[in-house]
Amino acid sequence: MDPVAHLPLVFHNHQAVVDRDPQGLANKLNQHFPVLEFAPRLPESSPFLHRASTATVGELTLTSGYTCPIIGAIGENPGIGAINICYSGAANYEVDGRSYSIHGEAPLYFNPGLEYRYATDHYNGLVLHVDLQRLQNTAATIGGVGLSGRRFAPDLQRPQVLAMTEKRQAELLLTLRRAFALVDAPELENRGDLATLQIDDLIYRILALALCSKLADADQQTRHQREGLSRQLIFKELLEWIQANLHSPISLTELEQRSGYSRRNLQLAFSQRFGCGPIQWVRRQRLELARQHLLNPAASDTVAGISSKLGFRNLSAFSRDFHGVFGIRPSEVLREGRRLHG
Repeated sequence: MDPVAHLPLVFHNHQAVVDRDPQGLANKLNQHFPVLEFAPRLPESSPFLHRASTATVGELTLTSGYTCPIIGAIGENPGIGAINICYSGAANYEVDGRSYSIHGEAPLYFNPGLEYRYATDHYNGLVLHVDLQRLQNTAATIGGVGLSGRRFAPDLQRPQVLAMTEKRQAELLLTLRRAFALVDAPELENRGDLATLQIDDLIYRILALALCSKLADADQQTRHQREGLSRQLIFKELLEWIQANLHSPISLTELEQRSGYSRRNLQLAFSQRFGCGPIQWVRRQRLELARQHLLNPAASDTVAGISSKLGFRNLSAFSRDFHGVFGIRPSEVLREGRRLHG
């Protein structure tokens, strides 16, 4: 057996599922994307082997796998980009008569939902499918205020191979691999912490930076434009939106998209204005809103009901945080509110 077959998978190697029936595997794959052809490249006397493990991070499904040499074809998949990343071995892709090869020095192939054919050697790698609209929006968010996502559409409408020959691209590809390695953390996954880390958002950001060549230029060209805009007005509108939506979950990603600020600039703006990060400030505002509700309670209000209505999932954590900020327990504030309003 080829040495590549013995290499560990990118993640969940011990949970790998083994397939030895190529037709059965083709049927399974066809449930997730349009498989037009799938067959071994080796003679029938050579055993077919495919090992794969799957992980879900946010809205992304990642599949890490080994396959013996195969050939195949994938049909059009509008709006969905295919990302194939080679760790060992090699693969070749054909789209509209053009050939694209990936291997150790050029490990990533991107296909923007076009029909393509492929052929692999003994191959160990990773595949995922991304929402092209989300990828375009991510690029626009990184680009900053005033940039339309349409600016990045051309880069995301053509097949690409990303190589290690250019320093910035090599660093992004290595960072992408580190992001995938984060998935192999069973304890974090069991506690639900992987979802909190928003690894899918990180993956989208790295891919946007790597695939959208205009991002590097856009950052330089729009820096002065962004400085010329009224940052105070943008920030004021963001704070007003937060205040109006305290009853709903608010993520850093949503704050970035609403404001056009990068994550780094958001952290800096809140730190300069309030001495804390954006999520910490949102939490403080929720606690203040909870205090107002407790001081002006309806007849049926309880501490648990008010905390739940404002998005606090854990009553004891809410009480601890409330006491830490205001120096008084929420139940005492509720009693004072009932006394004041009879």
